[in-house]
Amino acid sequence: MPRSGVGVFGRNAGPTLEIKPESPFVVFYGEPSESQETELRGKLILNKPESMTVKNIRVTLTGTRKVSWYLTNTVSSQPVTQKTNFLVDDLILFPLEAGTKPKAHKLNAGYHEWDFKFKMPRDLDQSVEGLPTNWIVYTLSATVDRGYMSKQLSASAHIRVIRTLGRDMLDSVPMEQINEDIWANKLAYKITVPQKNYIVGTHITADFVLIPLRKGVEISSIKMELLESRQLFAEYAGRRISSQNDAQVAVTEGNMPDDSARRVPDGVHDTDALFDESHRFSMTLDLPKSLKNCRQSVDTDNIRLSHKLRLYVNLKNPEGHTSQLLVKNHVHLFISPNLPPNEDQTVVVDQHLLAQQAIQDEVNQNAPPTYGLHQLDELYNDIDPSGFMTPGGQHSMMNSGTNTPFYAQSRSGSAEDVTSLDAAVHHQPGGGASAIALQNRLANLNVNPSDRPTRFQPSRQHSSGDSTPAQNGEQAYFDLPPNNYDMDALARTPSYNTAVRTPAGSRTPGGMDMALPSYEIATSRASSPNRSRGSRGTTPSPARSLDTLNEETYRNTQINSRRESPRNSDDGR
Repeated sequence: MPRSGVGVFGRNAGPTLEIKPESPFVVFYGEPSESQETELRGKLILNKPESMTVKNIRVTLTGTRKVSWYLTNTVSSQPVTQKTNFLVDDLILFPLEAGTKPKAHKLNAGYHEWDFKFKMPRDLDQSVEGLPTNWIVYTLSATVDRGYMSKQLSASAHIRVIRTLGRDMLDSVPMEQINEDIWANKLAYKITVPQKNYIVGTHITADFVLIPLRKGVEISSIKMELLESRQLFAEYAGRRISSQNDAQVAVTEGNMPDDSARRVPDGVHDTDALFDESHRFSMTLDLPKSLKNCRQSVDTDNIRLSHKLRLYVNLKNPEGHTSQLLVKNHVHLFISPNLPPNEDQTVVVDQHLLAQQAIQDEVNQNAPPTYGLHQLDELYNDIDPSGFMTPGGQHSMMNSGTNTPFYAQSRSGSAEDVTSLDAAVHHQPGGGASAIALQNRLANLNVNPSDRPTRFQPSRQHSSGDSTPAQNGEQAYFDLPPNNYDMDALARTPSYNTAVRTPAGSRTPGGMDMALPSYEIATSRASSPNRSRGSRGTTPSPARSLDTLNEETYRNTQINSRRESPRNSDDGR
């Protein structure tokens, strides 16, 4: 076995240079006005068995356009040829430092790799291939300059620029083309082409509904053909000239199927207007699978290619002559990134891939389903909701359903002993809770002055003007100041009957005999705390001072003691 780097005849193998782009296709979605700028990335690989001297290594992206035809409106045919390099982008990979005079550098033997990247503007012309004298091609070329005494190393790669349909859903929606009319009082027709955009190498299907209107008129053959219109533009003798010609690139012809006739069944009176004595069928035109026979639709400054679909319907008249109905439709051919042409310019159509793409397009084009057709609702059928987002999580004993708030937002996990208070309300004479039950519940709050201020979420109903409920789903908190309260005084709550028998004047904050406060007294009190703009409707910081809380506690204690005195005297009787 020969050693690595040694040829068959004992001579050292020469160095190799290779260009490996990430993709041989540069894809633009939509027209230049709506497409986005993209990049062409790749690697340049140099493999050499021994060290060499290199001045520089560069990669060049070149776009070349050629337009050529003959002028026939002159005495003798004059050739018009215009070939230009409209894009030349040069990138130096080695050495990286820029200098006025390139210096020779020594590269060690082995494997060397450089990354390159070219920016591709969104208005770049797409590749046009297949025509013998008119084309737009892109080439990546790399050179290794080894100095004057050595031969340069070079490599090249073919890059194809594709401009396909836009990503916007409106561009991919099938634009149905319907041709419906009555022709010469002989034939009523409705010819439908399902869409306007077709992939190169696929097929076009047209739906026919034909109704003869005159007795003796017979439908004979049906023909479909695709024409490619080519427009070329160039600068000649100081002016811009053009040339245009049409060529047939695909054709099919045949008779109607034997089962195409549709007649009204016996006994049926209410039918479609186009159902009676009609012929309904479809015909398919296969598009060429090579760019040498049919190109994509192109719209550039120098080369424009457009396509027309023509449909012919031949009629045999009773007089013996043949009439022909002609319907024209414009179609747009494009190259799909999923079905790109090979190096021999042929397209291999994968029907399975096309079926998957059609399903995906249908999903993207359909409107959202109605409420009754939602499929996601089935995921929540027959599912046990226990422990699903409940306050107690998986350890919750009650199935409170999915509307219960999260455990972090629920107070104490909804673990308060509400049943004790409910029993006290229903069994207490007069319909009120006992003072002992209220005192026990207040004592269970476990307010410790040494702890941090406790945060509670206020309810929707509130009586104090200093607190504001949460808005827009936000949580509002306030801090309780550290202080000890007289639980016995706070627990002296009168019953409902006692409160009803109490005179209106005694229910005023000042006491039993205190009237409503005057203007001077009301204005002398401290104003309500200002709400900060950043709180967004939440309760502000504790503006209620400790003296204010003690004053209110003392006032409530006095009111409760005065209300209990008459009740005790009545009970003594």
